[in-house]
Amino acid sequence: MVSDFNKIYTFMAIVRERSFSKASKVLGVSQPAVTLQIKKLEETLQATLIMRKKNGIILTKEGEKFYKLCLKFEGSMFRFKEQASHIKDEKTPMVVATNSLIGDTILPMMLDKICDAVDSNLNVKITDNNNLLSYLLDRRCDFCLMGERIYNDQLVFKKLLEYEIVLVANHEFTGSLNANDLEKHRFIKDKTKNFINSYFDQFGINYDDLNTAYSLDGSVAVKAAILNNKTREYLAFLPKFMIEEELKNGQIFLIELENIKIIRTLYVASLNENEEIVDRIGSMKLNLFS
Repeated sequence: MVSDFNKIYTFMAIVRERSFSKASKVLGVSQPAVTLQIKKLEETLQATLIMRKKNGIILTKEGEKFYKLCLKFEGSMFRFKEQASHIKDEKTPMVVATNSLIGDTILPMMLDKICDAVDSNLNVKITDNNNLLSYLLDRRCDFCLMGERIYNDQLVFKKLLEYEIVLVANHEFTGSLNANDLEKHRFIKDKTKNFINSYFDQFGINYDDLNTAYSLDGSVAVKAAILNNKTREYLAFLPKFMIEEELKNGQIFLIELENIKIIRTLYVASLNENEEIVDRIGSMKLNLFS
């Protein structure tokens, strides 16, 4: 396996200069060193790549094949060098990780505010809730936006905003429901929303046991299902800010839950060493859902 890039650069210099001696001048090394590099490369590949002639060099069949591979490698290396040179560049975009709900709905509404707060462009990574902690701890992101606070002494959290989760139906609904009435209806559920499960534990209700027609990945999919399936009555829990227009237009119908108001908190989190980022974002003036 060829793992020494210098041998590859030496080979390419020889091919381009059509000479061992000219290649040695371009590379700034002695001609015997150039010859030795090619000898070792040919031994690694177990193939003769270059034939010397009086008026220069020619490539063997194997040499032609290897040169084509080297051209592909060279393009990748140029891109690698360009990106590697900016690793410490202050203008390199900050990386924010979040889940699909926040990334698809809330984050787009405050991108400019966050960029201004941290004085940087953003590179957004969407992942499962279960991966957000590892993204922070492994330094795969600078900060996270998440719907729960994790107690870890390596992390710092700050409350960013709150939003309401409401019960809705795909057909017009009269009256209100109490918690115990939920078992009488069919639901379209967001299977990623463990928050709802834990919320109803206080009422002695196992949300998982409710009659479920469909279980989907994320609130965006649940909203689409409620909007597009009208042959039967379905209920669903959705963030209110996601469906304001549909509620106004009578496409989705709000159901009042007696003595229940479900409020979800959105946090910004980072490693302790990036606490300044959390402070800047947490002090933003946000008025997204009013």
